[in-house]
Amino acid sequence: MSLIKGRKENESLKIRLIKNAGWLFSSEIISKILAYGVIVILSRTLGPIGLGQYSFIFYYVGLLEIFSDLGVSYYFMREIARDKNKLKLLPDILGFKIVLALINFLIIVIITMFLPKPLWLKELIILAGAEAILMWLSSIFISIMYANGVTKYEAVAKTIERLWAFFVGGLVLYISKSLSLFILVILIGYSIREYLRIKWGCKFIDKIKIRFKSNIWITLLKKSYPFWLIGLFTKIYYRTDMVMLNLMCGDYETGIYRAAYTLIEVSLFIPNIIVATIMPSMAKLWKEDKNTLNILFKKCFQILLGLGIFGFIGYYVFAYFGIYLVFGNKFISSVNILKILGFALPFMFLNSLFGSFMNATGRELTFTKITGFTALLNVILNYILILKYGAIGAAIATIISQGIASFLSLIYIMKKEN
Repeated sequence: MSLIKGRKENESLKIRLIKNAGWLFSSEIISKILAYGVIVILSRTLGPIGLGQYSFIFYYVGLLEIFSDLGVSYYFMREIARDKNKLKLLPDILGFKIVLALINFLIIVIITMFLPKPLWLKELIILAGAEAILMWLSSIFISIMYANGVTKYEAVAKTIERLWAFFVGGLVLYISKSLSLFILVILIGYSIREYLRIKWGCKFIDKIKIRFKSNIWITLLKKSYPFWLIGLFTKIYYRTDMVMLNLMCGDYETGIYRAAYTLIEVSLFIPNIIVATIMPSMAKLWKEDKNTLNILFKKCFQILLGLGIFGFIGYYVFAYFGIYLVFGNKFISSVNILKILGFALPFMFLNSLFGSFMNATGRELTFTKITGFTALLNVILNYILILKYGAIGAAIATIISQGIASFLSLIYIMKKEN
């Protein structure tokens, strides 16, 4: 009987994973196509400089959101996935997140005041930071939905935001040729998305309460700080290149690098979907069925490695065609950057899996150390290589740091499994 029950549970898990993956896959396909379209419209309207300014604003805000969460959202999702009774932590976490969001916004405002940028760009950065407060708070409700094995609401929210950005934002940009107006429209779309996330996340909550108890926050921090460090290092890892490139080389170099990186980002929805789908299940299986967990990990590893290699070949062969078709003659300098970045694709795919696997199985401190080391290495490499090679240097730094992260993670996982 227990064997039959176990098989039924495994089948139920597979069906749930397939459904969740289906929702996320559909929304990611639509979102990526629309996001891709927005970048194309922006690039062809305002050129490399406009794309560079747009990229700097959002990468800069993303890099500075270091105190917005402190790992609480990820920790909360993992705990709910393991035990639904942990939902009782929500009032304290919401109170904590509100305080963190306000502090982080003040940090963005203060640092932005000293940026060597024009006033209008600083104002747009501060507006983006203000909207980010809603995004930081809505992350709790995304965690609740994911922990309950429901991804369709997040899928719909993201799709609505992308439709707004493409049609309304694209129209405003086409008519006005103004980056400022375009970003205002984008921020309105983000706000709509956050509202929907909070509204639908509340379906899994009896009543929203907010508590401000510093002693409980300290207890939460003791458990969530590894996830914060991972998030901090990841932000440094993925956003430093764009920000450093802009501050060291200007808007044009940032624009041609962003064009190449945009095409790489299109394919990253694959590991993002797989990892987001299996993360709650990995956390649960770690406690209940380690054999099934290992099978799930190996299957995902094989799939992501194969897709990553296939993607690298495609990017290298069709780099010129892709850049010319999508961005036009002004971005031909992006071709070689895209070819170089393609080498990093298999590593990017695998690193998504390695990180989630170690976090789900209680080895977040190890992953924190690996991420911290490679993030520091990435900053050093970017500084050295950008000074010498510009955008090409940033691409080379990405390959080296991603490759080392994959190597260290795989060595550790294989060592523990043996």
